[in-house]
Amino acid sequence: MRFFLIAGLILAIVASAAQAEPVFQRLTGSNQHRDQCFARFYDAQHLQRHPRQRVIRFRLRRDRNGPDDVNNPARFTVAMGFRTTDRRELFEVHGICTTRGAIAECGGEGDAGSFRIALAGQNLQVEIERLELEGSGPDLAASDDRVFLLRPAPPKECEG
Repeated sequence: MRFFLIAGLILAIVASAAQAEPVFQRLTGSNQHRDQCFARFYDAQHLQRHPRQRVIRFRLRRDRNGPDDVNNPARFTVAMGFRTTDRRELFEVHGICTTRGAIAECGGEGDAGSFRIALAGQNLQVEIERLELEGSGPDLAASDDRVFLLRPAPPKECEG
């Protein structure tokens, strides 16, 4: 009986360790020097079906510029950018994410808000709890901009 208890505990630890990194691994990708880009562009038809949505472009990638304590599977940084229908500029947010099982819970720098990242097949789902930028940045949670399904995209989509 004791053997089964110990074996079960070991299996649970191994399974939770394997499940603890999926968002980090998906963002990191297979290239050691370039992380995977995830993005979404919303066309006029989509925006017509969702008249309260203001975001027309959304992108997300892992940001390796942080120190080691925020650059590992348990805690990592991301760079997120979005453009709204009423603004030409790209709003950018850097977030520090903590792995919580199969999801990552993130807080935007400078009290920009909070959001979660989860796997959705080969895509990522970003759920905004609150996201507003200092100054004139919109709070995405106040509109129809709370959940984004981001698809793998070429690296250039996450630059500039």
